[in-house]
Amino acid sequence: MGSYSKGANGTFSGKVGSVIGSSWRSIDYLKSLPKKSGKEATTEQVAQRTKFAMAPVYLRPIKDILNIGFSDKNLNKTTGYNAAVKIFLTQAIQGDYPDYRVDFSKIVMSKGSLSVFHALAATLTGNDLVLTWSSILNRYNAFTDDSLMVVVLNATKMMYLIYENITRADLTYTINMAADFTGDVLHTWAFAIKREGDIVGNSQYLGSVTLP
Repeated sequence: MGSYSKGANGTFSGKVGSVIGSSWRSIDYLKSLPKKSGKEATTEQVAQRTKFAMAPVYLRPIKDILNIGFSDKNLNKTTGYNAAVKIFLTQAIQGDYPDYRVDFSKIVMSKGSLSVFHALAATLTGNDLVLTWSSILNRYNAFTDDSLMVVVLNATKMMYLIYENITRADLTYTINMAADFTGDVLHTWAFAIKREGDIVGNSQYLGSVTLP
């Protein structure tokens, strides 16, 4: 694949013969059509494809959150979503093909220089998921009005719940779970966002709970 400059007739997009023109992040590319292969995929190839198929199942629904979560890092032309996928593929998928499993504690939703919410924990009280933390402040990377982004995955129903508008000064936040989540397994992550929204902290995995 190669990039090219606009000619007299502008950019080229689409398929002409064996060439495809496309644009990504304001850069125009030309690439050839892949050649079809009659060879049967090797076990290693199938294993790798299986891994790549798992990533969007868990991460694509929160693509916008991941782009925020990695906005504090210099990713060049890589998106936050792609950065999270790379970590997912190399760290979160455990086991050997075909018995892959996801280690949810290895999923990273943000990386940055903002201070984490100290002693952050999530406990289950009835149907309430209660988050608590300590307010440790400084004038460099921990401010009273830093917000907390909370991401809850209902792994049983494979759906995400997002909570925000929570500040470092609050010290606690309660999430009341729906009655139809009875018996469901929840995984929770959270990360800090500076008031201007341009700096984040490293995400924290808060464990899993099973609703009564």
